[in-house]
Amino acid sequence: MLTSEPQWVALYTNPRAEKVAEKNLREKGYEAYLPLLRQLHSWSDRKKWVEVPMLKSYVFVKITGKDQTRITEVQGVSHIVKFGGGVAVIPEREIQMMKDFIASELSIQIRTMEQLKLGSRVRISSGSLEGKEGVLVGDCDEGNFAVEITGISMAMVVHVEQELLEVIDEEQPEEPVVKKKKYTIR
Repeated sequence: MLTSEPQWVALYTNPRAEKVAEKNLREKGYEAYLPLLRQLHSWSDRKKWVEVPMLKSYVFVKITGKDQTRITEVQGVSHIVKFGGGVAVIPEREIQMMKDFIASELSIQIRTMEQLKLGSRVRISSGSLEGKEGVLVGDCDEGNFAVEITGISMAMVVHVEQELLEVIDEEQPEEPVVKKKKYTIR
């Protein structure tokens, strides 16, 4: 539920309008965040590095309860994402975690939470992502680390060397069911 204090929420954008929506939100004075990944795209005559949205059709914005109706009038925005009958509020720490993972330049994969069967909770013990918590996912190589983005049922998966992970609880991981889609950040 939105309050009088600004909170991060997920907005669903019109198709392929994430960058337009973010630009228009910023022009209207809102604090907006569009996580972008750098990908190498190939055409028949050339290759080019392009920035693409990490989460297709999603942009994040910090709003108060009174902004809720006005925000959907911004060009490029389709609607506010709702979960369980209410607005999907994204904790500040998860927005910061997305920023930190993108800045780390690790390979990031995006999956829906339905594609992951959650395993052991782990924490990164050292390095630039020290203290970040998530779930150990054994889908490809050992050491894949997933972070759920609350409210939109999505997860970022990055490869972290196994020796940098420490188990938070003692539950045994289950075998995940996943679709692989890799993005490399450079």
